Amino acid sequence: MSLEPEQPLTTVPESDSISRRRVLVAAAATLGMFLAALDTSVNVALPAMTKDLDADLQSIQWVIVAFVATQAALVMGAGSFADRFGLRPVYIFGATTYLAAMFAIAFSPNLETLVGFRVVQALGTGCLFAVSPAIAASVFPSSRRGLSMGFAVGSQALGMLAGTIGAGLLVGWTGWEWIFLARTPFAVIAIILGVWFLERRRIGPASGPAFDIAGAALLVGGLLCLIIGLRLGRSLGWTSPVVLTLLPLAPIFLGAFWHVERAARWPVLPGYLLRLAGFIVPSLSMFLANLGVFVIWFIFPFYVADSLGGSALTLGLMLATLAFLNIVSSGAGGWLCDRFSYLPVGFGGLLIMASGLLYMGFLDTGSSLGHVALRVAIVGTGLGFFQAAAYSLMLGSVPSDRFGTAGAALSLAQSCGRVLSVAVIGGIFAWRSDHHLAGFAVGAEAEGVAFIKAFRDVFIIGSSLGLLAALVFLIGGWRLARGGAMVDRPLTEPSGVGLTSSN
Repeated sequence: MSLEPEQPLTTVPESDSISRRRVLVAAAATLGMFLAALDTSVNVALPAMTKDLDADLQSIQWVIVAFVATQAALVMGAGSFADRFGLRPVYIFGATTYLAAMFAIAFSPNLETLVGFRVVQALGTGCLFAVSPAIAASVFPSSRRGLSMGFAVGSQALGMLAGTIGAGLLVGWTGWEWIFLARTPFAVIAIILGVWFLERRRIGPASGPAFDIAGAALLVGGLLCLIIGLRLGRSLGWTSPVVLTLLPLAPIFLGAFWHVERAARWPVLPGYLLRLAGFIVPSLSMFLANLGVFVIWFIFPFYVADSLGGSALTLGLMLATLAFLNIVSSGAGGWLCDRFSYLPVGFGGLLIMASGLLYMGFLDTGSSLGHVALRVAIVGTGLGFFQAAAYSLMLGSVPSDRFGTAGAALSLAQSCGRVLSVAVIGGIFAWRSDHHLAGFAVGAEAEGVAFIKAFRDVFIIGSSLGLLAALVFLIGGWRLARGGAMVDRPLTEPSGVGLTSSN
């Protein structure tokens, strides 16, 4: 029995009140992805934060690692909770937590306190990332699934654009603290929209299966042990007692999580999703793509600041170029997914992204800003096409009562790829830099040459990972299309998830 409504949303007669509500629900989805993506601004401010907080390159990484690791560990639980109890409470909690964290981070007296409040921010961001794509899906009919996901990804890219340009200006004019304080008006608006216009689902714990607290806790423990263990292994050494404790605990926690999930009535990660190619293919491709492309957000800022002598504004404009092309291509990619298919859009996007990363690997100290911007633009274009296709495939393959879990899975794949990029590729960069430096006489010029050589090495690795992601998406998507396994299960009533009948 088809769950498709008799008419698409665009032809269903609506009262002006309902139409306005749809627009405001769409605005809530936009703000959720927008706020979550604003954290790109932190990467622009890393050099200034390193100096102001009297930190070094290794310790400042915790500003990124602690945030992304916590978000990765918590997002699946947030998505599952939203599917069980409704998108509205998770959205409001996420926006409120995010708002409180902004003030706390801006007034942190030292690096340790700042990192602690970044963990709080990660909780709010994870909630917003988990539910915002599901809210966007509630506004569009299933025949426009690609457009709705292009809309969501474009909102995320818009946050990157605003974050990078805004950070470049704010760091130069007022200081890095304002890259957090300036977000507060958007968070306030998100809270207002969530409270007044998202659905109030009246479902209590007694009327259905209980939330899988044990599974969520075990998943958090496993991911945190893995990610933090990898990070400490680089700084303390792989034979450190802390590392030797954390890394073995990770598979123990994750194994226990798998066992608990099999018996849970409302599992954090339902086993049947892992049997859907439409769930596995976009998740794995998203992980590999972010494992490769995140070198831009972590290594590239130091190339602009140290090798080119650029300011924070210059770096912001470079990353804004990437974000702008991401916005354009994600919208176009979503439309193309509806018009043709997700497969050529996603595969082509990954090929473009990988080509851009390889092209970036040949930058040096003599490169002009125009050459840098061109390469960054290529990466942003490819990334936008791929992300629209990945979200379109994912949300078109899972049942509507697990949209929150699906959005969370893509966020988890994205976060894990980014964390491992910092931990693993960051380690490779340090190793290659030391290796190249050993062949030169000690001096600032030698350090600059070694940096450029190591920069090239890691961008070639990033490009190779992008190509691997393209192969995964192509082969998996081709098999999925041949087998007709893609399931498009729209909402029974497209307005039911996002709209509320009362204030």
